[in-house]
This record gives sequence, structure tokens and C-alpha cells, in this order.
Amino acid sequence: MTYNILNYRNSTNACNGNTNSASGKEVALDTIVRNVQPHVICFQEIGASANNSSYLLNNALNTINTSSWSTTNYTNNSFSSLTNVIAYRTDILGLLSQDVITKDLTNNNLVRVVDVVRFYFKDPLLTAQSDTVTFTLIGAHFKAGTGTINSSQRNKMAAAIIDYIENDAKDANIMLMGDYNMYGSSESGYQTLIAGNGFRFEDPINCSGNWNNNSSFAAVHTQSTRNGGTNSCFSGGGLDDRFDQILCSEELLEGDDGMTYVPNTYFAVGNDGNHFNDPINVGTNYSVSVSVLNALYILSDHLPVIADFDIDMQGLSAMDMKLPMIENPILQPAQLGDYYLRYGLELYTPAGRKVFQKTEGEECTIQGLPAGLYIAHWAKDGRSKSSKLMVW
Repeated sequence: MTYNILNYRNSTNACNGNTNSASGKEVALDTIVRNVQPHVICFQEIGASANNSSYLLNNALNTINTSSWSTTNYTNNSFSSLTNVIAYRTDILGLLSQDVITKDLTNNNLVRVVDVVRFYFKDPLLTAQSDTVTFTLIGAHFKAGTGTINSSQRNKMAAAIIDYIENDAKDANIMLMGDYNMYGSSESGYQTLIAGNGFRFEDPINCSGNWNNNSSFAAVHTQSTRNGGTNSCFSGGGLDDRFDQILCSEELLEGDDGMTYVPNTYFAVGNDGNHFNDPINVGTNYSVSVSVLNALYILSDHLPVIADFDIDMQGLSAMDMKLPMIENPILQPAQLGDYYLRYGLELYTPAGRKVFQKTEGEECTIQGLPAGLYIAHWAKDGRSKSSKLMVW
């Protein structure tokens, strides 16, 4: 689940204790989480204090006999009053590593930090984390506002994210969750995310277009939950923007590395498709219960977005080992780094002569081999599996 919870414990002239009560937001969030039951949440618009993660845990997540929620370490730059918090269920997911993107490709500060977190699935069939499914969650809050200057800032963040993935990501399963603040898929930042020549994200619901104030996209709009009224803290106008999204790597959508998106599970919670330009609680809205609808209205001017993902149970059998995704045929020189660091590889000719070898954790380049068919022996954590590989 990704959720912008609107200046949580961050006081501004418009958003203060009277117009945006922290305790009221926490009660509302508790209601929403108990109804949706997510396993990982990427929050945006958390006030810039490490203590706010504790408030979320103690007052909204670990309640009603639940104590399994934790959060990643606090991150921020030196100037933003808002940051992200990523919360996760420790009985289901384990934390592998955490990183942060702070600079654009010209080494200037991004408007907000981008969080990068690697998780592993706590497979009950395994006694340790080795060889279980892993994935990378990237949490981002792009620059708000219309106009060239703001869209340019969003594009800089998008380019920094893609650059990080292409050079530093270790997983094939990658999701980008957050408040994109983009008005249509033609915007430069969105195109950077989905239309690159290297890595590119895909939209699980394949919903490109001009989302802003367009009734054709009423079912996927996420902002605003209300019409503003007398409370200037909350944006008004009703539901007419698709700001909040979850984009996925191709491997994650196709299930190539032990984890796959479940079709028809991507939703903006509380959007019934019938409230274009209206607050979510005008007339009837049967998409959620009355208590959850009220909680969504109270908590934020954004709706949370959710999606389900199936994870393969790995077990202990070598036959269950998932082969890495690699282009077949591959073009030389082919660099095996990042994601492929998890695997050892030996290449044999059909006659059985070994012509290439790399160990787990080693970065190598396949080059100088005669074009043709090879037998690839992949190894990971004491398990192995073979495949045929064409090399050009």
C-alpha cells in the first residue's frame, strides 16, 4: 500500500492541530489498516522527525493485539519538512538493506529523498533467508505543482531513480510506490520511468492517458477526497487526479523471479468510480464500509493505493530454484553485475568443455566466446540448475 497522509505531524499555517489533528489521523489510519491488512506501506508527507515513525507504530499500526509492524530507518535531507516512512510486517518480511537517493544526475539535491529498501519474504519452508524471494521497494514523493519548472523537477527525480536501478539494483522484482504528482502519462518524468531504452517500469493496470480532470479515468483517481470547504489544509475539487501509483518492473508483472502481481488487485481504496470531481462521501459509496470511508475522508486528501503480489514458496528442493532472467540469446559483451551478483555461472560447450566461470557475488563480463549454443549451470546458495543459452 502507498499512502500520502497529508502533513502528518508537520505543522503549517493551513495544517495545524485544529485542521489536521495527528491523533485523529492515527485513529483513522488504524481503521484503514485493520480493514485493508497490508504487509508493507510506503507513507508520504511525514513530518521531518525520526520520532514520527514511533508515533505511527505506537498509535496507528501496532494496535488491537498487533505488534508485528516495524519501520525502516529515518531518512531525509537537510531542508525538507516532509519525508517518507516505510512500514512493514516483520512476521512476513525481513529487511535486507536500505539506501537513499538524494542527488539528481547533475549531482544537485533532489527536492526530497527517495527511499530504496530491499526485503526478503520469510518463507516458512526455509530455516534461513537464503534463496527466498527478495524484492526492492522504492518510495518517492515527486515535486507537486503545474508548470515546466515543477515537471522538470519530477523528471530529474525519475531519471535519478532509473539510474540507480540500472547501476545499483540487485533485484529483478522492483516496485516504485508513492505520490507522483503527475497529471498525465505524457509528462516527461513519467515517460522517463516507463519508456526508457534500458530499465523501464510498467503500469499494472495499463492506464496511460491524460488523467487530470478526465472522467474517463474516474475509477483510478486518488486525489482529492473532498471539496475543500472551510478546511484549507486539504486540497479540494473532489476526485480528479491520479497522483498516487504503484509501478512495477517487467519481471514483477510477469512472475519471472518468484514474485508476481495478481491481476485485478490494484485499487485506489475508497474510489468507487462514481465520484468524479466529488468528495468520496457525497451520496453513496459502497466500495468500503462507512467507518473506512469516514476514516479516509478524515485522514488525507489522497486515497491509498493497494496491490497484491503472489510469492512462490521456495522450499528446500533444488528443483525449485528459479533461473535468473537473462536475454536469450545474449549479445557480447554481456556484463553480469547487480542482479546477477546473486548467482554463480559456468558455461559449457555442448561437448562439455568449460569456457566461462563466475562465482556468486562476482561481477564478470561474457565476451570473446564463439557464437553458438552453450549449457549454463547457475548456482545460488548451494543449489544449482541448468539451462540452454545462446551467445551471439
